Amino acid sequence: MNPTLLGILLIITAALKFSNAQVDERPVILPAPVRGIDCICDYNANPCRCKFEVEHLLTMIYQEGDETYLVKPYKGKLMANKTILNASQAEQVITADGDGSRLVIGINGKFPGPMIDAYENQEIEITVVNRFHTDSVTIHFHGLHQVGRPSMDGVAFVSQCPILPGQTFVYKIIASPPGTSYYHAHIGDQRSMGLYGPFVIRKPQSADQFFGEIIVTLQDWNHDMDSETAYQRMITEQFNSAGNKLPPTFSVDNAKFSRFAFHSGLVNGKGRYWSTNKKHNNATLERFIVRKGQKFRYRIIGAQTLYPMRVFIQEQTLSLRTSDCYNLKPIEVQSIIVHPGERFDFTFSFGSASRKEYLLVAETIETRDSHNSYHAAEAVIEIEDFDEPRNVNPENDYTKTEVCSEVAKCAVFNCPYGSPGTNSQNCLNFNHVTNTEPNRDPSSIMSIDEEYFFNFAFPGRGYTPGSVNGREFVSPVSPVLTQPGSLKTKCGEKDCTNDICKCTYIVDLPKDKVIQLIFTNLGTGSGWSHPVHLHGHTFFVMKMGFGAYDETNGRLINDTADIMCTDLNNFCTDMRWTNSSWTGGNIPDLNNDPPQKDTIVVPTVTNNPGMWFLHCHIDLHNTNGMAMVISSGQGSYPKTPEGFPTCGNFLNDEESDDETSTPLPLWSVVVMGSLGDL
Repeated sequence: MNPTLLGILLIITAALKFSNAQVDERPVILPAPVRGIDCICDYNANPCRCKFEVEHLLTMIYQEGDETYLVKPYKGKLMANKTILNASQAEQVITADGDGSRLVIGINGKFPGPMIDAYENQEIEITVVNRFHTDSVTIHFHGLHQVGRPSMDGVAFVSQCPILPGQTFVYKIIASPPGTSYYHAHIGDQRSMGLYGPFVIRKPQSADQFFGEIIVTLQDWNHDMDSETAYQRMITEQFNSAGNKLPPTFSVDNAKFSRFAFHSGLVNGKGRYWSTNKKHNNATLERFIVRKGQKFRYRIIGAQTLYPMRVFIQEQTLSLRTSDCYNLKPIEVQSIIVHPGERFDFTFSFGSASRKEYLLVAETIETRDSHNSYHAAEAVIEIEDFDEPRNVNPENDYTKTEVCSEVAKCAVFNCPYGSPGTNSQNCLNFNHVTNTEPNRDPSSIMSIDEEYFFNFAFPGRGYTPGSVNGREFVSPVSPVLTQPGSLKTKCGEKDCTNDICKCTYIVDLPKDKVIQLIFTNLGTGSGWSHPVHLHGHTFFVMKMGFGAYDETNGRLINDTADIMCTDLNNFCTDMRWTNSSWTGGNIPDLNNDPPQKDTIVVPTVTNNPGMWFLHCHIDLHNTNGMAMVISSGQGSYPKTPEGFPTCGNFLNDEESDDETSTPLPLWSVVVMGSLGDL
């Protein structure tokens, strides 16, 4: 986790036209989508049109007629007005972790948001209606590259103006690439309140058909804080109910996690609250019903706010198939670590079973002794044809659910550290997998044109904001893509060489070039986890580099020796290879068939012109300044749609040179003056 480096190449391919070929029917999908709420695109619908109404909702509330009841968990079921709710009644309740009633964000009455299910290269029109009373919103379609349509990328003040309360915005997107993606809010920290949902793009007539698919969206949940409170707690302190400060937790390598107290883990918006490491509140869990021998594709979506989660099925082995929509040569693993923003597909079937229910578990990679509780999301996999009564509230003796030993080590994929700190696990990462995408051409990216270093950290003296290369990102007041003349806060490079800058960090990349980006987590501001996501592109992971670790306990001993920070304060505002012969892509031991991704812990042929956000996918870090903009192919951006919204400052100053300012109409000025005399 800390530190890491990557030699990465980014590449994006143009979308093909939508085909009208005969299509296979969809497999069984669990949980089953609901037409009219979920966005299920018929094959012949082009465009496919859906409507998303974004609103605040409350958990653990049941309404019947004119009556409203507070719901409480009861032995794996729900109780309201001292009565157990039946299945149809329970479906109307948003549970989260069942601890009290709190505010969440829903779409079409659903938390998390509805599923989008479309076919490759299908055009989709999603009408977003902001039903909030006070908050603005935007939606980013994470994993979709928006080729030729950068204004549809959904990033507030980078690609569009926020959608204000009561306003409507229509996103027109092309469903590509095929695979497991998702959508989420991209203003502030609204994802932490549930503004996200799965987005599955499937190939027509795919030969890779399984009996069914199981959708698993993961979230780390705090049932006390809304998104604004969560951010303020991160930059100040967190306290428990007794008024004591909560210390940060950490992973096995001693990398710290920011101040976002984990209460519960959710799978598809459901989980149970473990108040201690031995006691939970008996809330309802998501349940998937399968039969022995049925092979399912599990689509795992990392929608977490902060914590990476290690996903496994009790006592089973999983076949890893894809990462971030792209095929990998399948490998057998016991578990997969999923960081915020990442998606993984694995396949699994119960050939045999010893009981009716197994738990799918997603436990955070915090060490248990750093919090003395149980931090995990859980879901039930029920084997329908196992002759045993259903247990609606299965227990989890988490100290016995994994069969790992020194003799039979468990293979853990996507470790963000060099050593697991235990003799019973074997860490694997993207150095250990290869690409099996049918249209890949590894030779096209083996020679690079330009090289850039980007360090994601919290450097500084006293004041330590999130930053990239020591530049704390200042959000523009107008979209830099569509209103570039409004930008007044762009970084001045001379002022950012040896100190922290507070500015809008934009790096111009030339068009149609192979660019190598090296992501690092080094210097005085290192020590926290940073999953990095680049919009508008995918990248090839050429190599991951780690520091030196104590093999007995997994602790980081020394940073990587491959990269040297050259600034005066070790903020790593400027870097170079320690071995100068590595410059220009001459890095030894690169992967000859590198896997493709769009989100990675620490990208390209730059043929997708636009302004693209590059940021830590922990929203709290992103909001704190750990972000930047990649300007790809400046001067050749696609035309902005006619009538596209504009926004910016109004300084009410006739002499202002702020290009976002426009004089008020005369009648408005008169009204303002009249009100002032009242």
